[in-house]
Amino acid sequence: MILESHWSKSSGPDKNPEIGWSAFKLRRLFLSRQGKMEKLHGIVVPMITPFKGEDMSEIDHATLRTLTNFLIENGVNALMINGTSGEFLLQTLDERKAAVRTVVNAAAGRVPVISGISESSTIKAIDLGLDAEDAGANAVLATGPIYYRTTDEGLFKHFSSILDKVRLPLMIYNIPSWIGYNIPALLVKRLEERYPGRIYGVKFTTNDLELFLEYLRVLKGIVPVTIGSDALILSALQLGADGATVGVANVLPEETGRIYRLFVEKRYAEAIDAQNKIDGYVQTMGLGTFPAAVKEALRFLGMDCGWPRSPLLPLEESQAKEVRESLSWKKM
Repeated sequence: MILESHWSKSSGPDKNPEIGWSAFKLRRLFLSRQGKMEKLHGIVVPMITPFKGEDMSEIDHATLRTLTNFLIENGVNALMINGTSGEFLLQTLDERKAAVRTVVNAAAGRVPVISGISESSTIKAIDLGLDAEDAGANAVLATGPIYYRTTDEGLFKHFSSILDKVRLPLMIYNIPSWIGYNIPALLVKRLEERYPGRIYGVKFTTNDLELFLEYLRVLKGIVPVTIGSDALILSALQLGADGATVGVANVLPEETGRIYRLFVEKRYAEAIDAQNKIDGYVQTMGLGTFPAAVKEALRFLGMDCGWPRSPLLPLEESQAKEVRESLSWKKM
């Protein structure tokens, strides 16, 4: 059964006067004695963005705070706002900036917050990065330029310009099926060599394990690599990944985290069972227009995050039924 306290809008640090901490104090919570931020690992949640109002015209910041608390209370290792699951390209720049502040304040230093700054324009990405730094985020995440395709040298310049202007660590987001091209692993290695310690990690969303293995071979021990495919969490960990950055964790954070914990504890048979437990729902995540199935699942479990923004659509009833059936065990 779902515990009502997990969804309470009155719980969590958003009611704490310490919410007014400076960005410096928030980031300090993740600095080791050597002055470096905690290494990227475990389960990172690319958070959905709750919407409300006519045509989903407003961000529902109260529900965004509730979601933040729920995810942290259920053991995720880091939060990512303004990624693909968050419908970042369907928001204004001001909305994206406001969402970062809501999550940073609600998280209140309990886990790192990674702010997505992906844009076609390097200038816009830097603007978002500087604002994320001011808001107290712990790192930024960026794909290569969207829509416009550049060369490898252009990619290197894009990421270098961000690192030159924004002081936060940068997480590279490689999602070839959506962006239209692969970011070479050797380019990421070159960035780390140029900016030692500034590359926080990689989110690589792919079902191509051969290409994922290339990333692991080139970057293992140099830059942490996480898988972005919900169905391949355990497989990626077995190959040597440092964790997973997966949308399923919005809905099943404790269960997703259990896969990672069991693997680290070398309880491999149980880890296989844990991956199998979430796979029924994972198979429904591609229904309709993503992230419609994620929002439908959260609604079914008790948290109404609205619908996706236009031109994305809610699920058809037959699709919504599949999602609900895949999670029926959560209400037993």
